[in-house]
This record gives sequence, C-alpha cells and structure tokens, in this order.
Amino acid sequence: MLVIDKYAYQNKIVHWSPVLKGWLWLLGMVLAFQPLIWLKVLLLIGVISATLYVTGVGLHQYLRWYYGILPFLLLSILGIILTVGPTRQALYWSIPVFGQYFGVSKAMLPQGLTIGLRALSAITCTYFLALTTPFQQIVYLLVKLHLPRLLIEETMLMYRFIFIFIAAWEQIYHAQQLRFGYRNFHTSIHSLSLLIKLLFEQIIYNYREMDNALAVKLYHGEFPINDKRTERQ
Repeated sequence: MLVIDKYAYQNKIVHWSPVLKGWLWLLGMVLAFQPLIWLKVLLLIGVISATLYVTGVGLHQYLRWYYGILPFLLLSILGIILTVGPTRQALYWSIPVFGQYFGVSKAMLPQGLTIGLRALSAITCTYFLALTTPFQQIVYLLVKLHLPRLLIEETMLMYRFIFIFIAAWEQIYHAQQLRFGYRNFHTSIHSLSLLIKLLFEQIIYNYREMDNALAVKLYHGEFPINDKRTERQ
C-alpha cells in the first residue's frame, strides 16, 4: 500500500461523504484561482493545517511529497519571469548577452509569483482530497459525475497497476542493493537498465495474469461498480 493511500484509509474523516469532500475540494480550487493573494495564502495555511490534523501525518513527511512537484513548478515560474530585452530598465539582475540583456522581468515577476502561488494552492487542495478520500470513494464520485464508464474503468486499472509497478520496483531495487548493484557509476547504469527491463517484463506478466483471471470469471467487458457499497467504504 502506498503511504498516501494508507492515510486515505486511516484518517479522521474517512467516513465523511465523498460528495462532501468533493465539494470541499472544488471550493478550495475556486479559492485557489481567485485573484486575491492574501486569500490564497490563508487557503494554503488552512488546508495544510487541516490536512496535518485529520491525517496525523508529520510535517516533514508531508513536505517530502512536494519534492517531486516543486522542480516543475519552479521551472514554470522561471519560464514566465525570465526574459531578454534591449535595455536594463525593465529587468532585475540583468546581464548582457549578445547585445541584449537577460534577467528577471519587472512586469512579469508579480504575475509569475501569483501563478506559482495559485498552482501551489491547487496542489495543496488536491493533496487534501487524496489523503482523506479512499479510492473507492473517488470511484463513487466519478460515477456520480456521470463520467464515461470507460474512463472510470481505466482509472481503476491504472490505480491497480501503480501498486504492481511500485511493489515490483521495490523488490528488484532492494535485491540489487543487497548485491552492491549501485556501488559505483558503471554498476549503477547496468543495474538501472536491468531494473527497467525486469519491470517491463513484470508488468506484462501481471497483465497476462489479470487477463486470465478475468477470463475465468467470465468477464464481459465491464467492471461491476456498486454505488451504495462504494459510498459507505
């Protein structure tokens, strides 16, 4: 089980209606995209505090989940605020480059920071939903939204294969570590290529096993989804 998934099943509001949590998420997204900066900051502080309280997750563990997102967010902000101009007047911290000046745009800096804060607020609200809502309840929400059944089934399969992928990766990676497969650069490259190859083979094997299991159960092209049972879970 993923760490995030564990908190989703063990938090203090796990028995709340998924529809209510969906509305709370939607309210957070609306507040994240409104123009007032101070309201975004209050939303950010409030949602983080609420998430830490209802899930019981530590602040250090919570912040670690942003490590994979922040680089993309920072690159997006840099792409907005960095520019080239003919003069220094419109730039902060400018440097001459081939007769032009490269630096931070005075006009785009506030807009870039606003977009970054907006994205961070939206991500925080999404984390709140992910950490407090079990997957069965998310499926229930998708059904209530009358999304195409094919999309819901693909979401279910993706969710299942994420666990298969991570479990296989952990087993292979730990086995390689025990054999000093990452002791230097050369062996690390070889072990990494072997890890990718074995992961691909493991995913294909698990797919075939699932296909055989569905065939035994007379699978007819649709996964049964019980709305009432899903809502209670």
